[in-house]
Amino acid sequence: MTSKLDTTQAKPVTGGLLVAFEGVDGAGKSTQARSAVVQLRALGYEAVYLKEPTDGPIGTRLRQMMVSGTSRDYMEEFRLFLEDRREDVQQNINPVLNAGGIVCMDRYYISSMAYQGALGLDPEFIKSENEKIAPPPDLILYFHIPVEESLKRIVKSRPGGQNLFEMREYQEKVQAIFEAMTFPQMTPVDAMLPFADVTEHILGQIRDAIARKNQQTTVLP
Repeated sequence: MTSKLDTTQAKPVTGGLLVAFEGVDGAGKSTQARSAVVQLRALGYEAVYLKEPTDGPIGTRLRQMMVSGTSRDYMEEFRLFLEDRREDVQQNINPVLNAGGIVCMDRYYISSMAYQGALGLDPEFIKSENEKIAPPPDLILYFHIPVEESLKRIVKSRPGGQNLFEMREYQEKVQAIFEAMTFPQMTPVDAMLPFADVTEHILGQIRDAIARKNQQTTVLP
């Protein structure tokens, strides 16, 4: 979380607002999620940035497992993701939502459906188990980008990483699952647009979601 929640001066959102930033690696989600928090705070809302896996003990263990290169137990990873998310919901997400704040999630269980689904787990099973312990997002921003472009960005920012051929095959499977999702609250974001254009689009989507939560029809200031 970027800071402790302070609602003394913030404009409340009825029931809070949970926004999930989703898509393949290299799409620009993290940068845009942080930018959205800054802009929402400037508009007078209390907004926080959270990421998953978290920086807690379980999240740290998960990242170590995923980069170790050793044989992986995907069901064990699923269980750890679920436990990490359970803690995140209890300690971070729900307190912000209950106080009328906005949570910008850099990956949520939607990513688990896509990434673990690409490893062979059933995405619908992942969704069902997660929604037993985690609130569904009010808005899902799906960053669409050609896999070839995402790989170029990954190589540029993380040289010497995973085998590019293996990464491409996996990312294509991940993207196919994202593309097949039917969440009514999911909206596409063209991640190939200039940064400022993507930012403007995202802020517009979030402002519309705030209006819906507050049952307003007027344009937000």
